[in-house]
Amino acid sequence: MASTSILNLRQVELTYPSRDNVVQALADISINVTAGEFICIVGPSGCGKTSLLKIIAGFVQPSDGEVLMDGRRITEPAADRGMVFQQPALYPWLNVAENVAFGLRMRGLSGRERVKRVDTMLDLVGLHDFGRRAPYELSGGMQQRAAIARVLINEPRVMLMDEPFGALDALTREHMQEELLKIWRATHTTIILITHSVEEAIYLGTRTLVMSPRPGRIVADIPTPFSREAGESRAIKSRADFIAIRENVLAYIWRPSAQQPA
Repeated sequence: MASTSILNLRQVELTYPSRDNVVQALADISINVTAGEFICIVGPSGCGKTSLLKIIAGFVQPSDGEVLMDGRRITEPAADRGMVFQQPALYPWLNVAENVAFGLRMRGLSGRERVKRVDTMLDLVGLHDFGRRAPYELSGGMQQRAAIARVLINEPRVMLMDEPFGALDALTREHMQEELLKIWRATHTTIILITHSVEEAIYLGTRTLVMSPRPGRIVADIPTPFSREAGESRAIKSRADFIAIRENVLAYIWRPSAQQPA
């Protein structure tokens, strides 16, 4: 069966006025995303990674070009795209289960159906015994798992993740990488994740996109097969083929003149 491209960016550009002049944040971004892919985006600080994610989410409109979801132009946020931010942003007045059920309640699902779906989702993210807890009673990693569950329960076609593990300590971050891979393999949800960690991108992604300094362009699109492999993460990350791809990605990031696609 042929793979299906569900998300298409065509020559996307973004400019905005500053106090002194006009800033070009993104230039000539063209990406095709296939259903079930896990796309990771890396690049130097200020290259427009988050701006690109906001355009895909529909929070920001491009200055030029277009973004299509299932062939239809994205003009605003919609349920087919869910966003996970660096900070979990859970509602403190709701418990974990109520946070996860929030979108279902807004859509008018019955209480019985909400409970059934929430129980299934909390099982998936390893929080079944924490549904009645307040968000502040959870660790940072558990809060982020609750935030992921709150997005996934609405069954988006694409989950957008903006540095979701950036605020976590190193050990928790590695654990969350494993948890996210388990969730992705179980749900087959298409994921686009921004990270400053090249190692994280290569380990999680089926493809790693490298952006240039501002104006942000895609200068490399590198297949990364490790997310589909079974095995202990430390062993995979120490392999020669993993290290070779990591060094290749870093070479693009460290090459300030790399302004054209590879």
